[in-house]
Formats: sequence, structure tokens, C-alpha cells
Amino acid sequence: MKISEVSKKVGLTVPTIRYYCDLSMVPSLRRDVDGERIFDGEAVLWLEGIKFQRELGSSLSEIQTYIQLSQQTGPAALRKRHEMLLNQYEKAQQDVDESSERLQRLESKIELEEKIIKGQKTDSLSAARRFST
Repeated sequence: MKISEVSKKVGLTVPTIRYYCDLSMVPSLRRDVDGERIFDGEAVLWLEGIKFQRELGSSLSEIQTYIQLSQQTGPAALRKRHEMLLNQYEKAQQDVDESSERLQRLESKIELEEKIIKGQKTDSLSAARRFST
């Protein structure tokens, strides 16, 4: 598969894919006789995994570590991968909690403005309070 096809399939830009490849983050990447990158199903899986890890907020060095650990077997590598996943889970849960708080605040602002629109409440807030409340 060509890099442009992989880009569409995975949802990463061509320069981003090249960057990850240059950092040796796609272990199964091969090149043809002209030096062109050849992406197989494994390479696509690596890129999908990298994209997911980036969406979680992982740094490139954390992802590189996880890639290295993913290529290893044995209890030590398994424990380290598990620990990394637990840390990512905690971060993701914190993001959910923070998003939930923002949604609640937004719902309150919408409710207040709907009451003002319906004439059930007067708009007595200063512009700054209206903006921040």
C-alpha cells in the first residue's frame, strides 16, 4: 500500500506518517528497490496504534517505549505495558471528569439564558459575569 492510501485509511497526514517512520515507530515498514515505503497490514496497525496513543495524549517517547515493549514477550514487558495502560486509563478518566464538569457548567449557562429568553428571569448580570458564569 502506498503512503497516500495509508494516509486516507488511517487518518494521518502523509508528513506525519513519514515522521513516525523516520523515528522508526513502524517496525514492520519495508522499502522497495527504489527506497519507497511499502505499508502492509501490520504497518497500518502500528500507525493506528500510534494515532490512538497520540489521541490519549501520550508523548512520542512514551509511544516509542510502548512500541518496544509490544515487541517483547515475557512477564516484565507485560507488566510494564499494563502499567502504562493503567496510567493512560487514569489520564483518560480525568479527561472525562473534567469534560463532565464543563458540560455541567455549560448546561447551567444554557438554562439561565433560556429562562431569560422566556422572561422567567431578568438579565441582571454584568457582561463579565454573563461571560464567565
